[in-house]
Amino acid sequence: MAQKDQGWSISTSALTVEVDRTPFRLRLKDATGTVRFADEPNDRDIRGDFHHFPTGHARGLRWLTAGLKPDEALFGLGEHFGALNRRGQAFASWTVDAFGVRSDRAYKNVPLLVSSEGYGVFFDMTGPLYYDLGQASATAWQATARADHLRAYLIVGDGIAPIMRAYHRLTGQPAVPPDWSFGFWISRWGYRNRDEVMTVARRMREEKVPCDVIHIDPYWMRYHEGHHGDLEWDESAFPDPKGMIAELKALGFRLSLWESPYVPLDSEMCAEGERKGFLMKTKDISPSPSGGGQGGGLALVHGFAKPSAAVDFTNPEAVEWFKAKNRKLLEMGVAVIKTDFAEDMPDDAVPHDGTPAEQLHNLYPLLYQRAVFETIKDVHGYGLIWGRSGYAGSQRYPVHWGGDPGCTFEDMAASLRGALSWILSGAAFASFDMGGFFGIPTLIDPPSPELYVRWSQMGLLFSHARAHGHTAPREPWAYGEPALSIFRRYAQLRYRLLPYLYAAARRVTEGVPLARPLVYDYPSDPTTWRIDDEYLLGPDLLVAPMFEPRGRRNIYLPPGGWYDFWTDQRLVGGRWITYDAELETLPLFVRAGAVLPMGPELRYANERAWDPLSFEVYPGSEGTTEIELADDHRQLHFTMKVEREHLRLEGGPLDYVASVHVHRPDGPPVEGRLGQTVNLS
Repeated sequence: MAQKDQGWSISTSALTVEVDRTPFRLRLKDATGTVRFADEPNDRDIRGDFHHFPTGHARGLRWLTAGLKPDEALFGLGEHFGALNRRGQAFASWTVDAFGVRSDRAYKNVPLLVSSEGYGVFFDMTGPLYYDLGQASATAWQATARADHLRAYLIVGDGIAPIMRAYHRLTGQPAVPPDWSFGFWISRWGYRNRDEVMTVARRMREEKVPCDVIHIDPYWMRYHEGHHGDLEWDESAFPDPKGMIAELKALGFRLSLWESPYVPLDSEMCAEGERKGFLMKTKDISPSPSGGGQGGGLALVHGFAKPSAAVDFTNPEAVEWFKAKNRKLLEMGVAVIKTDFAEDMPDDAVPHDGTPAEQLHNLYPLLYQRAVFETIKDVHGYGLIWGRSGYAGSQRYPVHWGGDPGCTFEDMAASLRGALSWILSGAAFASFDMGGFFGIPTLIDPPSPELYVRWSQMGLLFSHARAHGHTAPREPWAYGEPALSIFRRYAQLRYRLLPYLYAAARRVTEGVPLARPLVYDYPSDPTTWRIDDEYLLGPDLLVAPMFEPRGRRNIYLPPGGWYDFWTDQRLVGGRWITYDAELETLPLFVRAGAVLPMGPELRYANERAWDPLSFEVYPGSEGTTEIELADDHRQLHFTMKVEREHLRLEGGPLDYVASVHVHRPDGPPVEGRLGQTVNLS
């Protein structure tokens, strides 16, 4: 640390922080001396009035004011559904039920802001924050907290990936879900009884639509009696649930169940939780709504169905109580829990550990989902949930989906923006309700067959794939032909791509999400800063969804060579192209130089080993490509060597069946096998 007349300077081998006294100003420089981040103390108009006050504090508020360069782009801050580039936007970091994907309300807030200038700011605070990202002034952004301190980490990185790796070192690395979770999930709000569940399961197999998970929403409990928080089976509608789980398993299905952290006031679980002191209470010493109780009354939640109490996850004994109820279900054979809600922690709650309700509000989803995730991992050996809300650190407990979109193409596009925004906020996996959740203009209206197809094409080539809707079916046969055939085709493609998807998923511990916006891989290309309607799936696939039944769209191909997946046409990147697509075609491109490992056709992910493998080679520059493949049962290692006009695939078990399929835009494909040298000319 060096002291100067005007302030202080602190340097490491990678960066320098300079602090000026008067006016106070903070600058962050990289090893070359380039200023990456700087306070902006002079954001004034012609009258001398401030657009943004300089970094400071007053009346219980603390704020940071930073300069914006003319072409700077901003990303992150959680799952928001507007433009991916946050510049020009303003919103509060306060988790709520967003009631859809059309407003600035957010199910998931993450106080991580990432700049195209090569810096990130992580506000290590759980209370509410308000962001003005160049809206009040084009030359500055500001974050304001209602708190007695402002604690933030400044991160420098050349691109988004190193910033994410640093963020993960602060908040935890993403977990890798089990291989079968990358299969297709089918759901509806909701299957009302065992017959409905088994009918759907058998029909899936009859229609040859691959599927791994069937999910049951609140109806698995005594929902109609108001007991959707008891976590106990309604055996009148679902007799012998253990037998049903075994029957599903015989067909290759795993079962997912819905739950929330709220318990209705007239439920047995509420009475038990209140008696043991495991539910949130108020400061008031008045009697609870159900009578009796010690201390304050129950703090009420109005977020679902009827007034409810909230489990107090700051109480270690309450956490173990909640875990025990989940463990009972998991030991019965339930594979995964959908951890719904948690956005509406009571404002007047006095938690067990004394954390002020305002400071616990955004953190509450993380505590809830951690309890369930840890229980699943303890029972089954893998970590997996299906959560809606989230906060900083939620990447440790995947997977999260994007709430309740309407059945429109506009909501489909917003759902994609939300998922990509979540990923640019540190998450590694994401999903959304394929087809949309609720109908417009009425809740019960299903999506049109064309919307269902287009959304399913996008969803089946995304991180995780689940079809889910309000009351209308989301099974593909409900939409007739050609929707069923098109859905089947893309579902089968997803399952053939499972070796590729899972190999890419295992890289999330290196800070590389499975699906991500183009800016993640091409941060120095300004064109990618504003693209939020296409994305990369793994290192080698580019997906450009269609937001209309058929027609033409503009697609940006990043620098390098690309192949049209369907025609093998070779295209030059670093430019926009126009693409015509009928309903059955999703624009899909493969990076030149890629080697896509593809497995056999499967009914479900673990039906058998991913054998035989086909290595789909898309020639690019010379070099060596190493591929590490694994399912949850075996690991494989292959090396693809390209030397001038020859290619050779080596590695893997000697008895492993693998073929090589080389795509050529100017001739028929070239075939080969493991251990052979293939002539590419």
